[in-house]
Amino acid sequence: MKIRIIVFLASIALLVSCSKSLVYSPSLNIPLSPLKEKEIDLQGGVELLPEARAENLGGKMTTIGVNGKIGYGFSNKFNLSLNGWVDIEGRENLVRLGYSITGQFLNHLNEKSRIIIIPRVGMALNGDNISGYGIATSILYQKELSEKLGYYIGVGFIWGFRGFGKNKNSDGEYRIPMGIGIVGNLGLTKILTKELRLNIELNPIYQINTFDKNQQFILSPQIGIGYTIRRP
Repeated sequence: MKIRIIVFLASIALLVSCSKSLVYSPSLNIPLSPLKEKEIDLQGGVELLPEARAENLGGKMTTIGVNGKIGYGFSNKFNLSLNGWVDIEGRENLVRLGYSITGQFLNHLNEKSRIIIIPRVGMALNGDNISGYGIATSILYQKELSEKLGYYIGVGFIWGFRGFGKNKNSDGEYRIPMGIGIVGNLGLTKILTKELRLNIELNPIYQINTFDKNQQFILSPQIGIGYTIRRP
């Protein structure tokens, strides 16, 4: 009898912890002036997080979420940040969130413009379980229009996967659970005070779910506040 109860409770736990879709964050939140060596950048914002399998949640492509990051300048040409995001809309009966590590390699064209290469690696979770992994690389052009205003525009490639073993999809086919996509980054940065800034982004995404054999076009806007701790 005890064994049956344990098996029953374990089955419920597995069902509750199984997410129908994962969320991820395409936003970059670039400061107007790039980080220099030993400088720190903090950011927090509200974002429409893209759904990896929107068809499993009624077809709605995005979910309201919040994001945050902390970045550190290892040199004047390279910085690294830890990013996080979480679904606050609560479309499932568990917490959906994710983390990523993002690098920035800067190539200064002049004092006011630069090319930035941005590799990212991350994971998406449902509750306490790691359910997906992602790798992305973007190339960005950033331009400072004045001391208090600038923009950036870029394009990148994303790849997400749950594993390399084949699973059965809704058509009864055994396929690798993964997807790919192209993401654009259109951002505007406005300096509010000396080190405080406003970031607004509009991130268009074309994603292809090769496991479920579908594709979507998604807009993932984001608005956030950033603060950079500069060297004296």
